Amino acid sequence: MTRRCGLFLWGLSLLLPSVAWADFDRLFQPVEPAVQWKGYYYYQDPLPDVEIQPQHLPPTPAMPLQPEQFKDAVALKEALKHLPVETIDLQALPAAWLKALLTAKREAALDQQTETNLLAYLRVHKETFNRSQRFTDMWQTVVWTHPELDFTAGNPSSTVGHEIYAEQKKAEEEQLLASMRDRMGLFFFYTSTCPFCQKQSQLLKVFADTYGISVKAVTRDGRSLVEWPNSELDNGMGEQIGVNKVPVIYMAIPEEQFLVPIGAGVLTVQELHDRMVMILKQRYHLKKSSGKS
Repeated sequence: MTRRCGLFLWGLSLLLPSVAWADFDRLFQPVEPAVQWKGYYYYQDPLPDVEIQPQHLPPTPAMPLQPEQFKDAVALKEALKHLPVETIDLQALPAAWLKALLTAKREAALDQQTETNLLAYLRVHKETFNRSQRFTDMWQTVVWTHPELDFTAGNPSSTVGHEIYAEQKKAEEEQLLASMRDRMGLFFFYTSTCPFCQKQSQLLKVFADTYGISVKAVTRDGRSLVEWPNSELDNGMGEQIGVNKVPVIYMAIPEEQFLVPIGAGVLTVQELHDRMVMILKQRYHLKKSSGKS
């Protein structure tokens, strides 16, 4: 295989001009991934703070210093460190200025832990906190007065709402299982000497009797368990669909040619219920298979 690949590349070198060959070479060069921050939900550290440049700050009467007085962010920060907070109208300060001022006062307090520096930082921090609280209050008010934007309208957070939601969800799940009862069934692969299979057999029997689900039990060692006296001997089906451990349970919907495992090991009655419901809801997104899964 290696010799054939080498002959192919040698022949390709005769056909391609040097420029094209250089382009071909670039296909094999590792590409450095672009740095892209995906957000806190990906458990990534936040991007480093970018220094606010003076030209990005709006002129405002609330700040005695003006952007054009400084050539870069470093000079601006140094000036803000030494600027008395009393000379600033904090409540009227634009957000960009407030952010730059908070950063400067924090660094000043860290550099020199004096009462003056700490008081200055705490006053700016208090205004930042108050502004965030006002933003949060208005956010909440807007969401409440525009129900189409309220997440809790469809996902209740109160105890009473949770109870109603849970009852509704349970009713829908029971209806789904009932509607599919005559169209689907379970294959249960086991060996008679496996203690996990013996426990799963008991739980599966309870589940099948409770929800009226048809179960075809398949013994891999030729001996049946008490709950499934009419078990079928595995005639090669297990190997065909990829059974490599026991106990394992498969869900089958013959008319849809759908066959997938719902889990291996010991599953409780509730776990069997929840997994079947979820797989039924998602079955059109899963790979339909009549062979190995």
